[in-house]
Amino acid sequence: MANETRITMNISDEQFLRQGKLVERTLLEALQVLKKKNIALEVHLLTDKEMKAINKTTRGKNEPTNVLSFEAGGFPYIDESGITYLGEIYLAPHVVKARKENIKFLAIHGLFHLLGYTHEEKRDTIKMERAEDTVLAKLAERL
Repeated sequence: MANETRITMNISDEQFLRQGKLVERTLLEALQVLKKKNIALEVHLLTDKEMKAINKTTRGKNEPTNVLSFEAGGFPYIDESGITYLGEIYLAPHVVKARKENIKFLAIHGLFHLLGYTHEEKRDTIKMERAEDTVLAKLAERL
């Protein structure tokens, strides 16, 4: 089976097209660095209003947030073609910009959540941050 990575981009407002291309390229490169093959995931770039609604429904917080990730049915699954579907990443570009954050980092952060990393406990946070830093350093070397 060939390496078939599928990132489905869902962009709710055409003003996010540039960020969408950047996020897609970043995730593809991150998956290469991580040596992950035959992966599928969805990325949604949303307005603040849309992100606020999802954040309220899923986390009970009545405000937009920068990034949310949802694993596929609570865990990755492999379809009949051998592609592992990880889940969905939601990003709110306006929130990211207002907070002066890096959308590439947040996309990678969301990816790590889909790969099973958490920051529920301090040791989990340390493990996740180390993994993110390693990928970011390798991506920087590619430039």
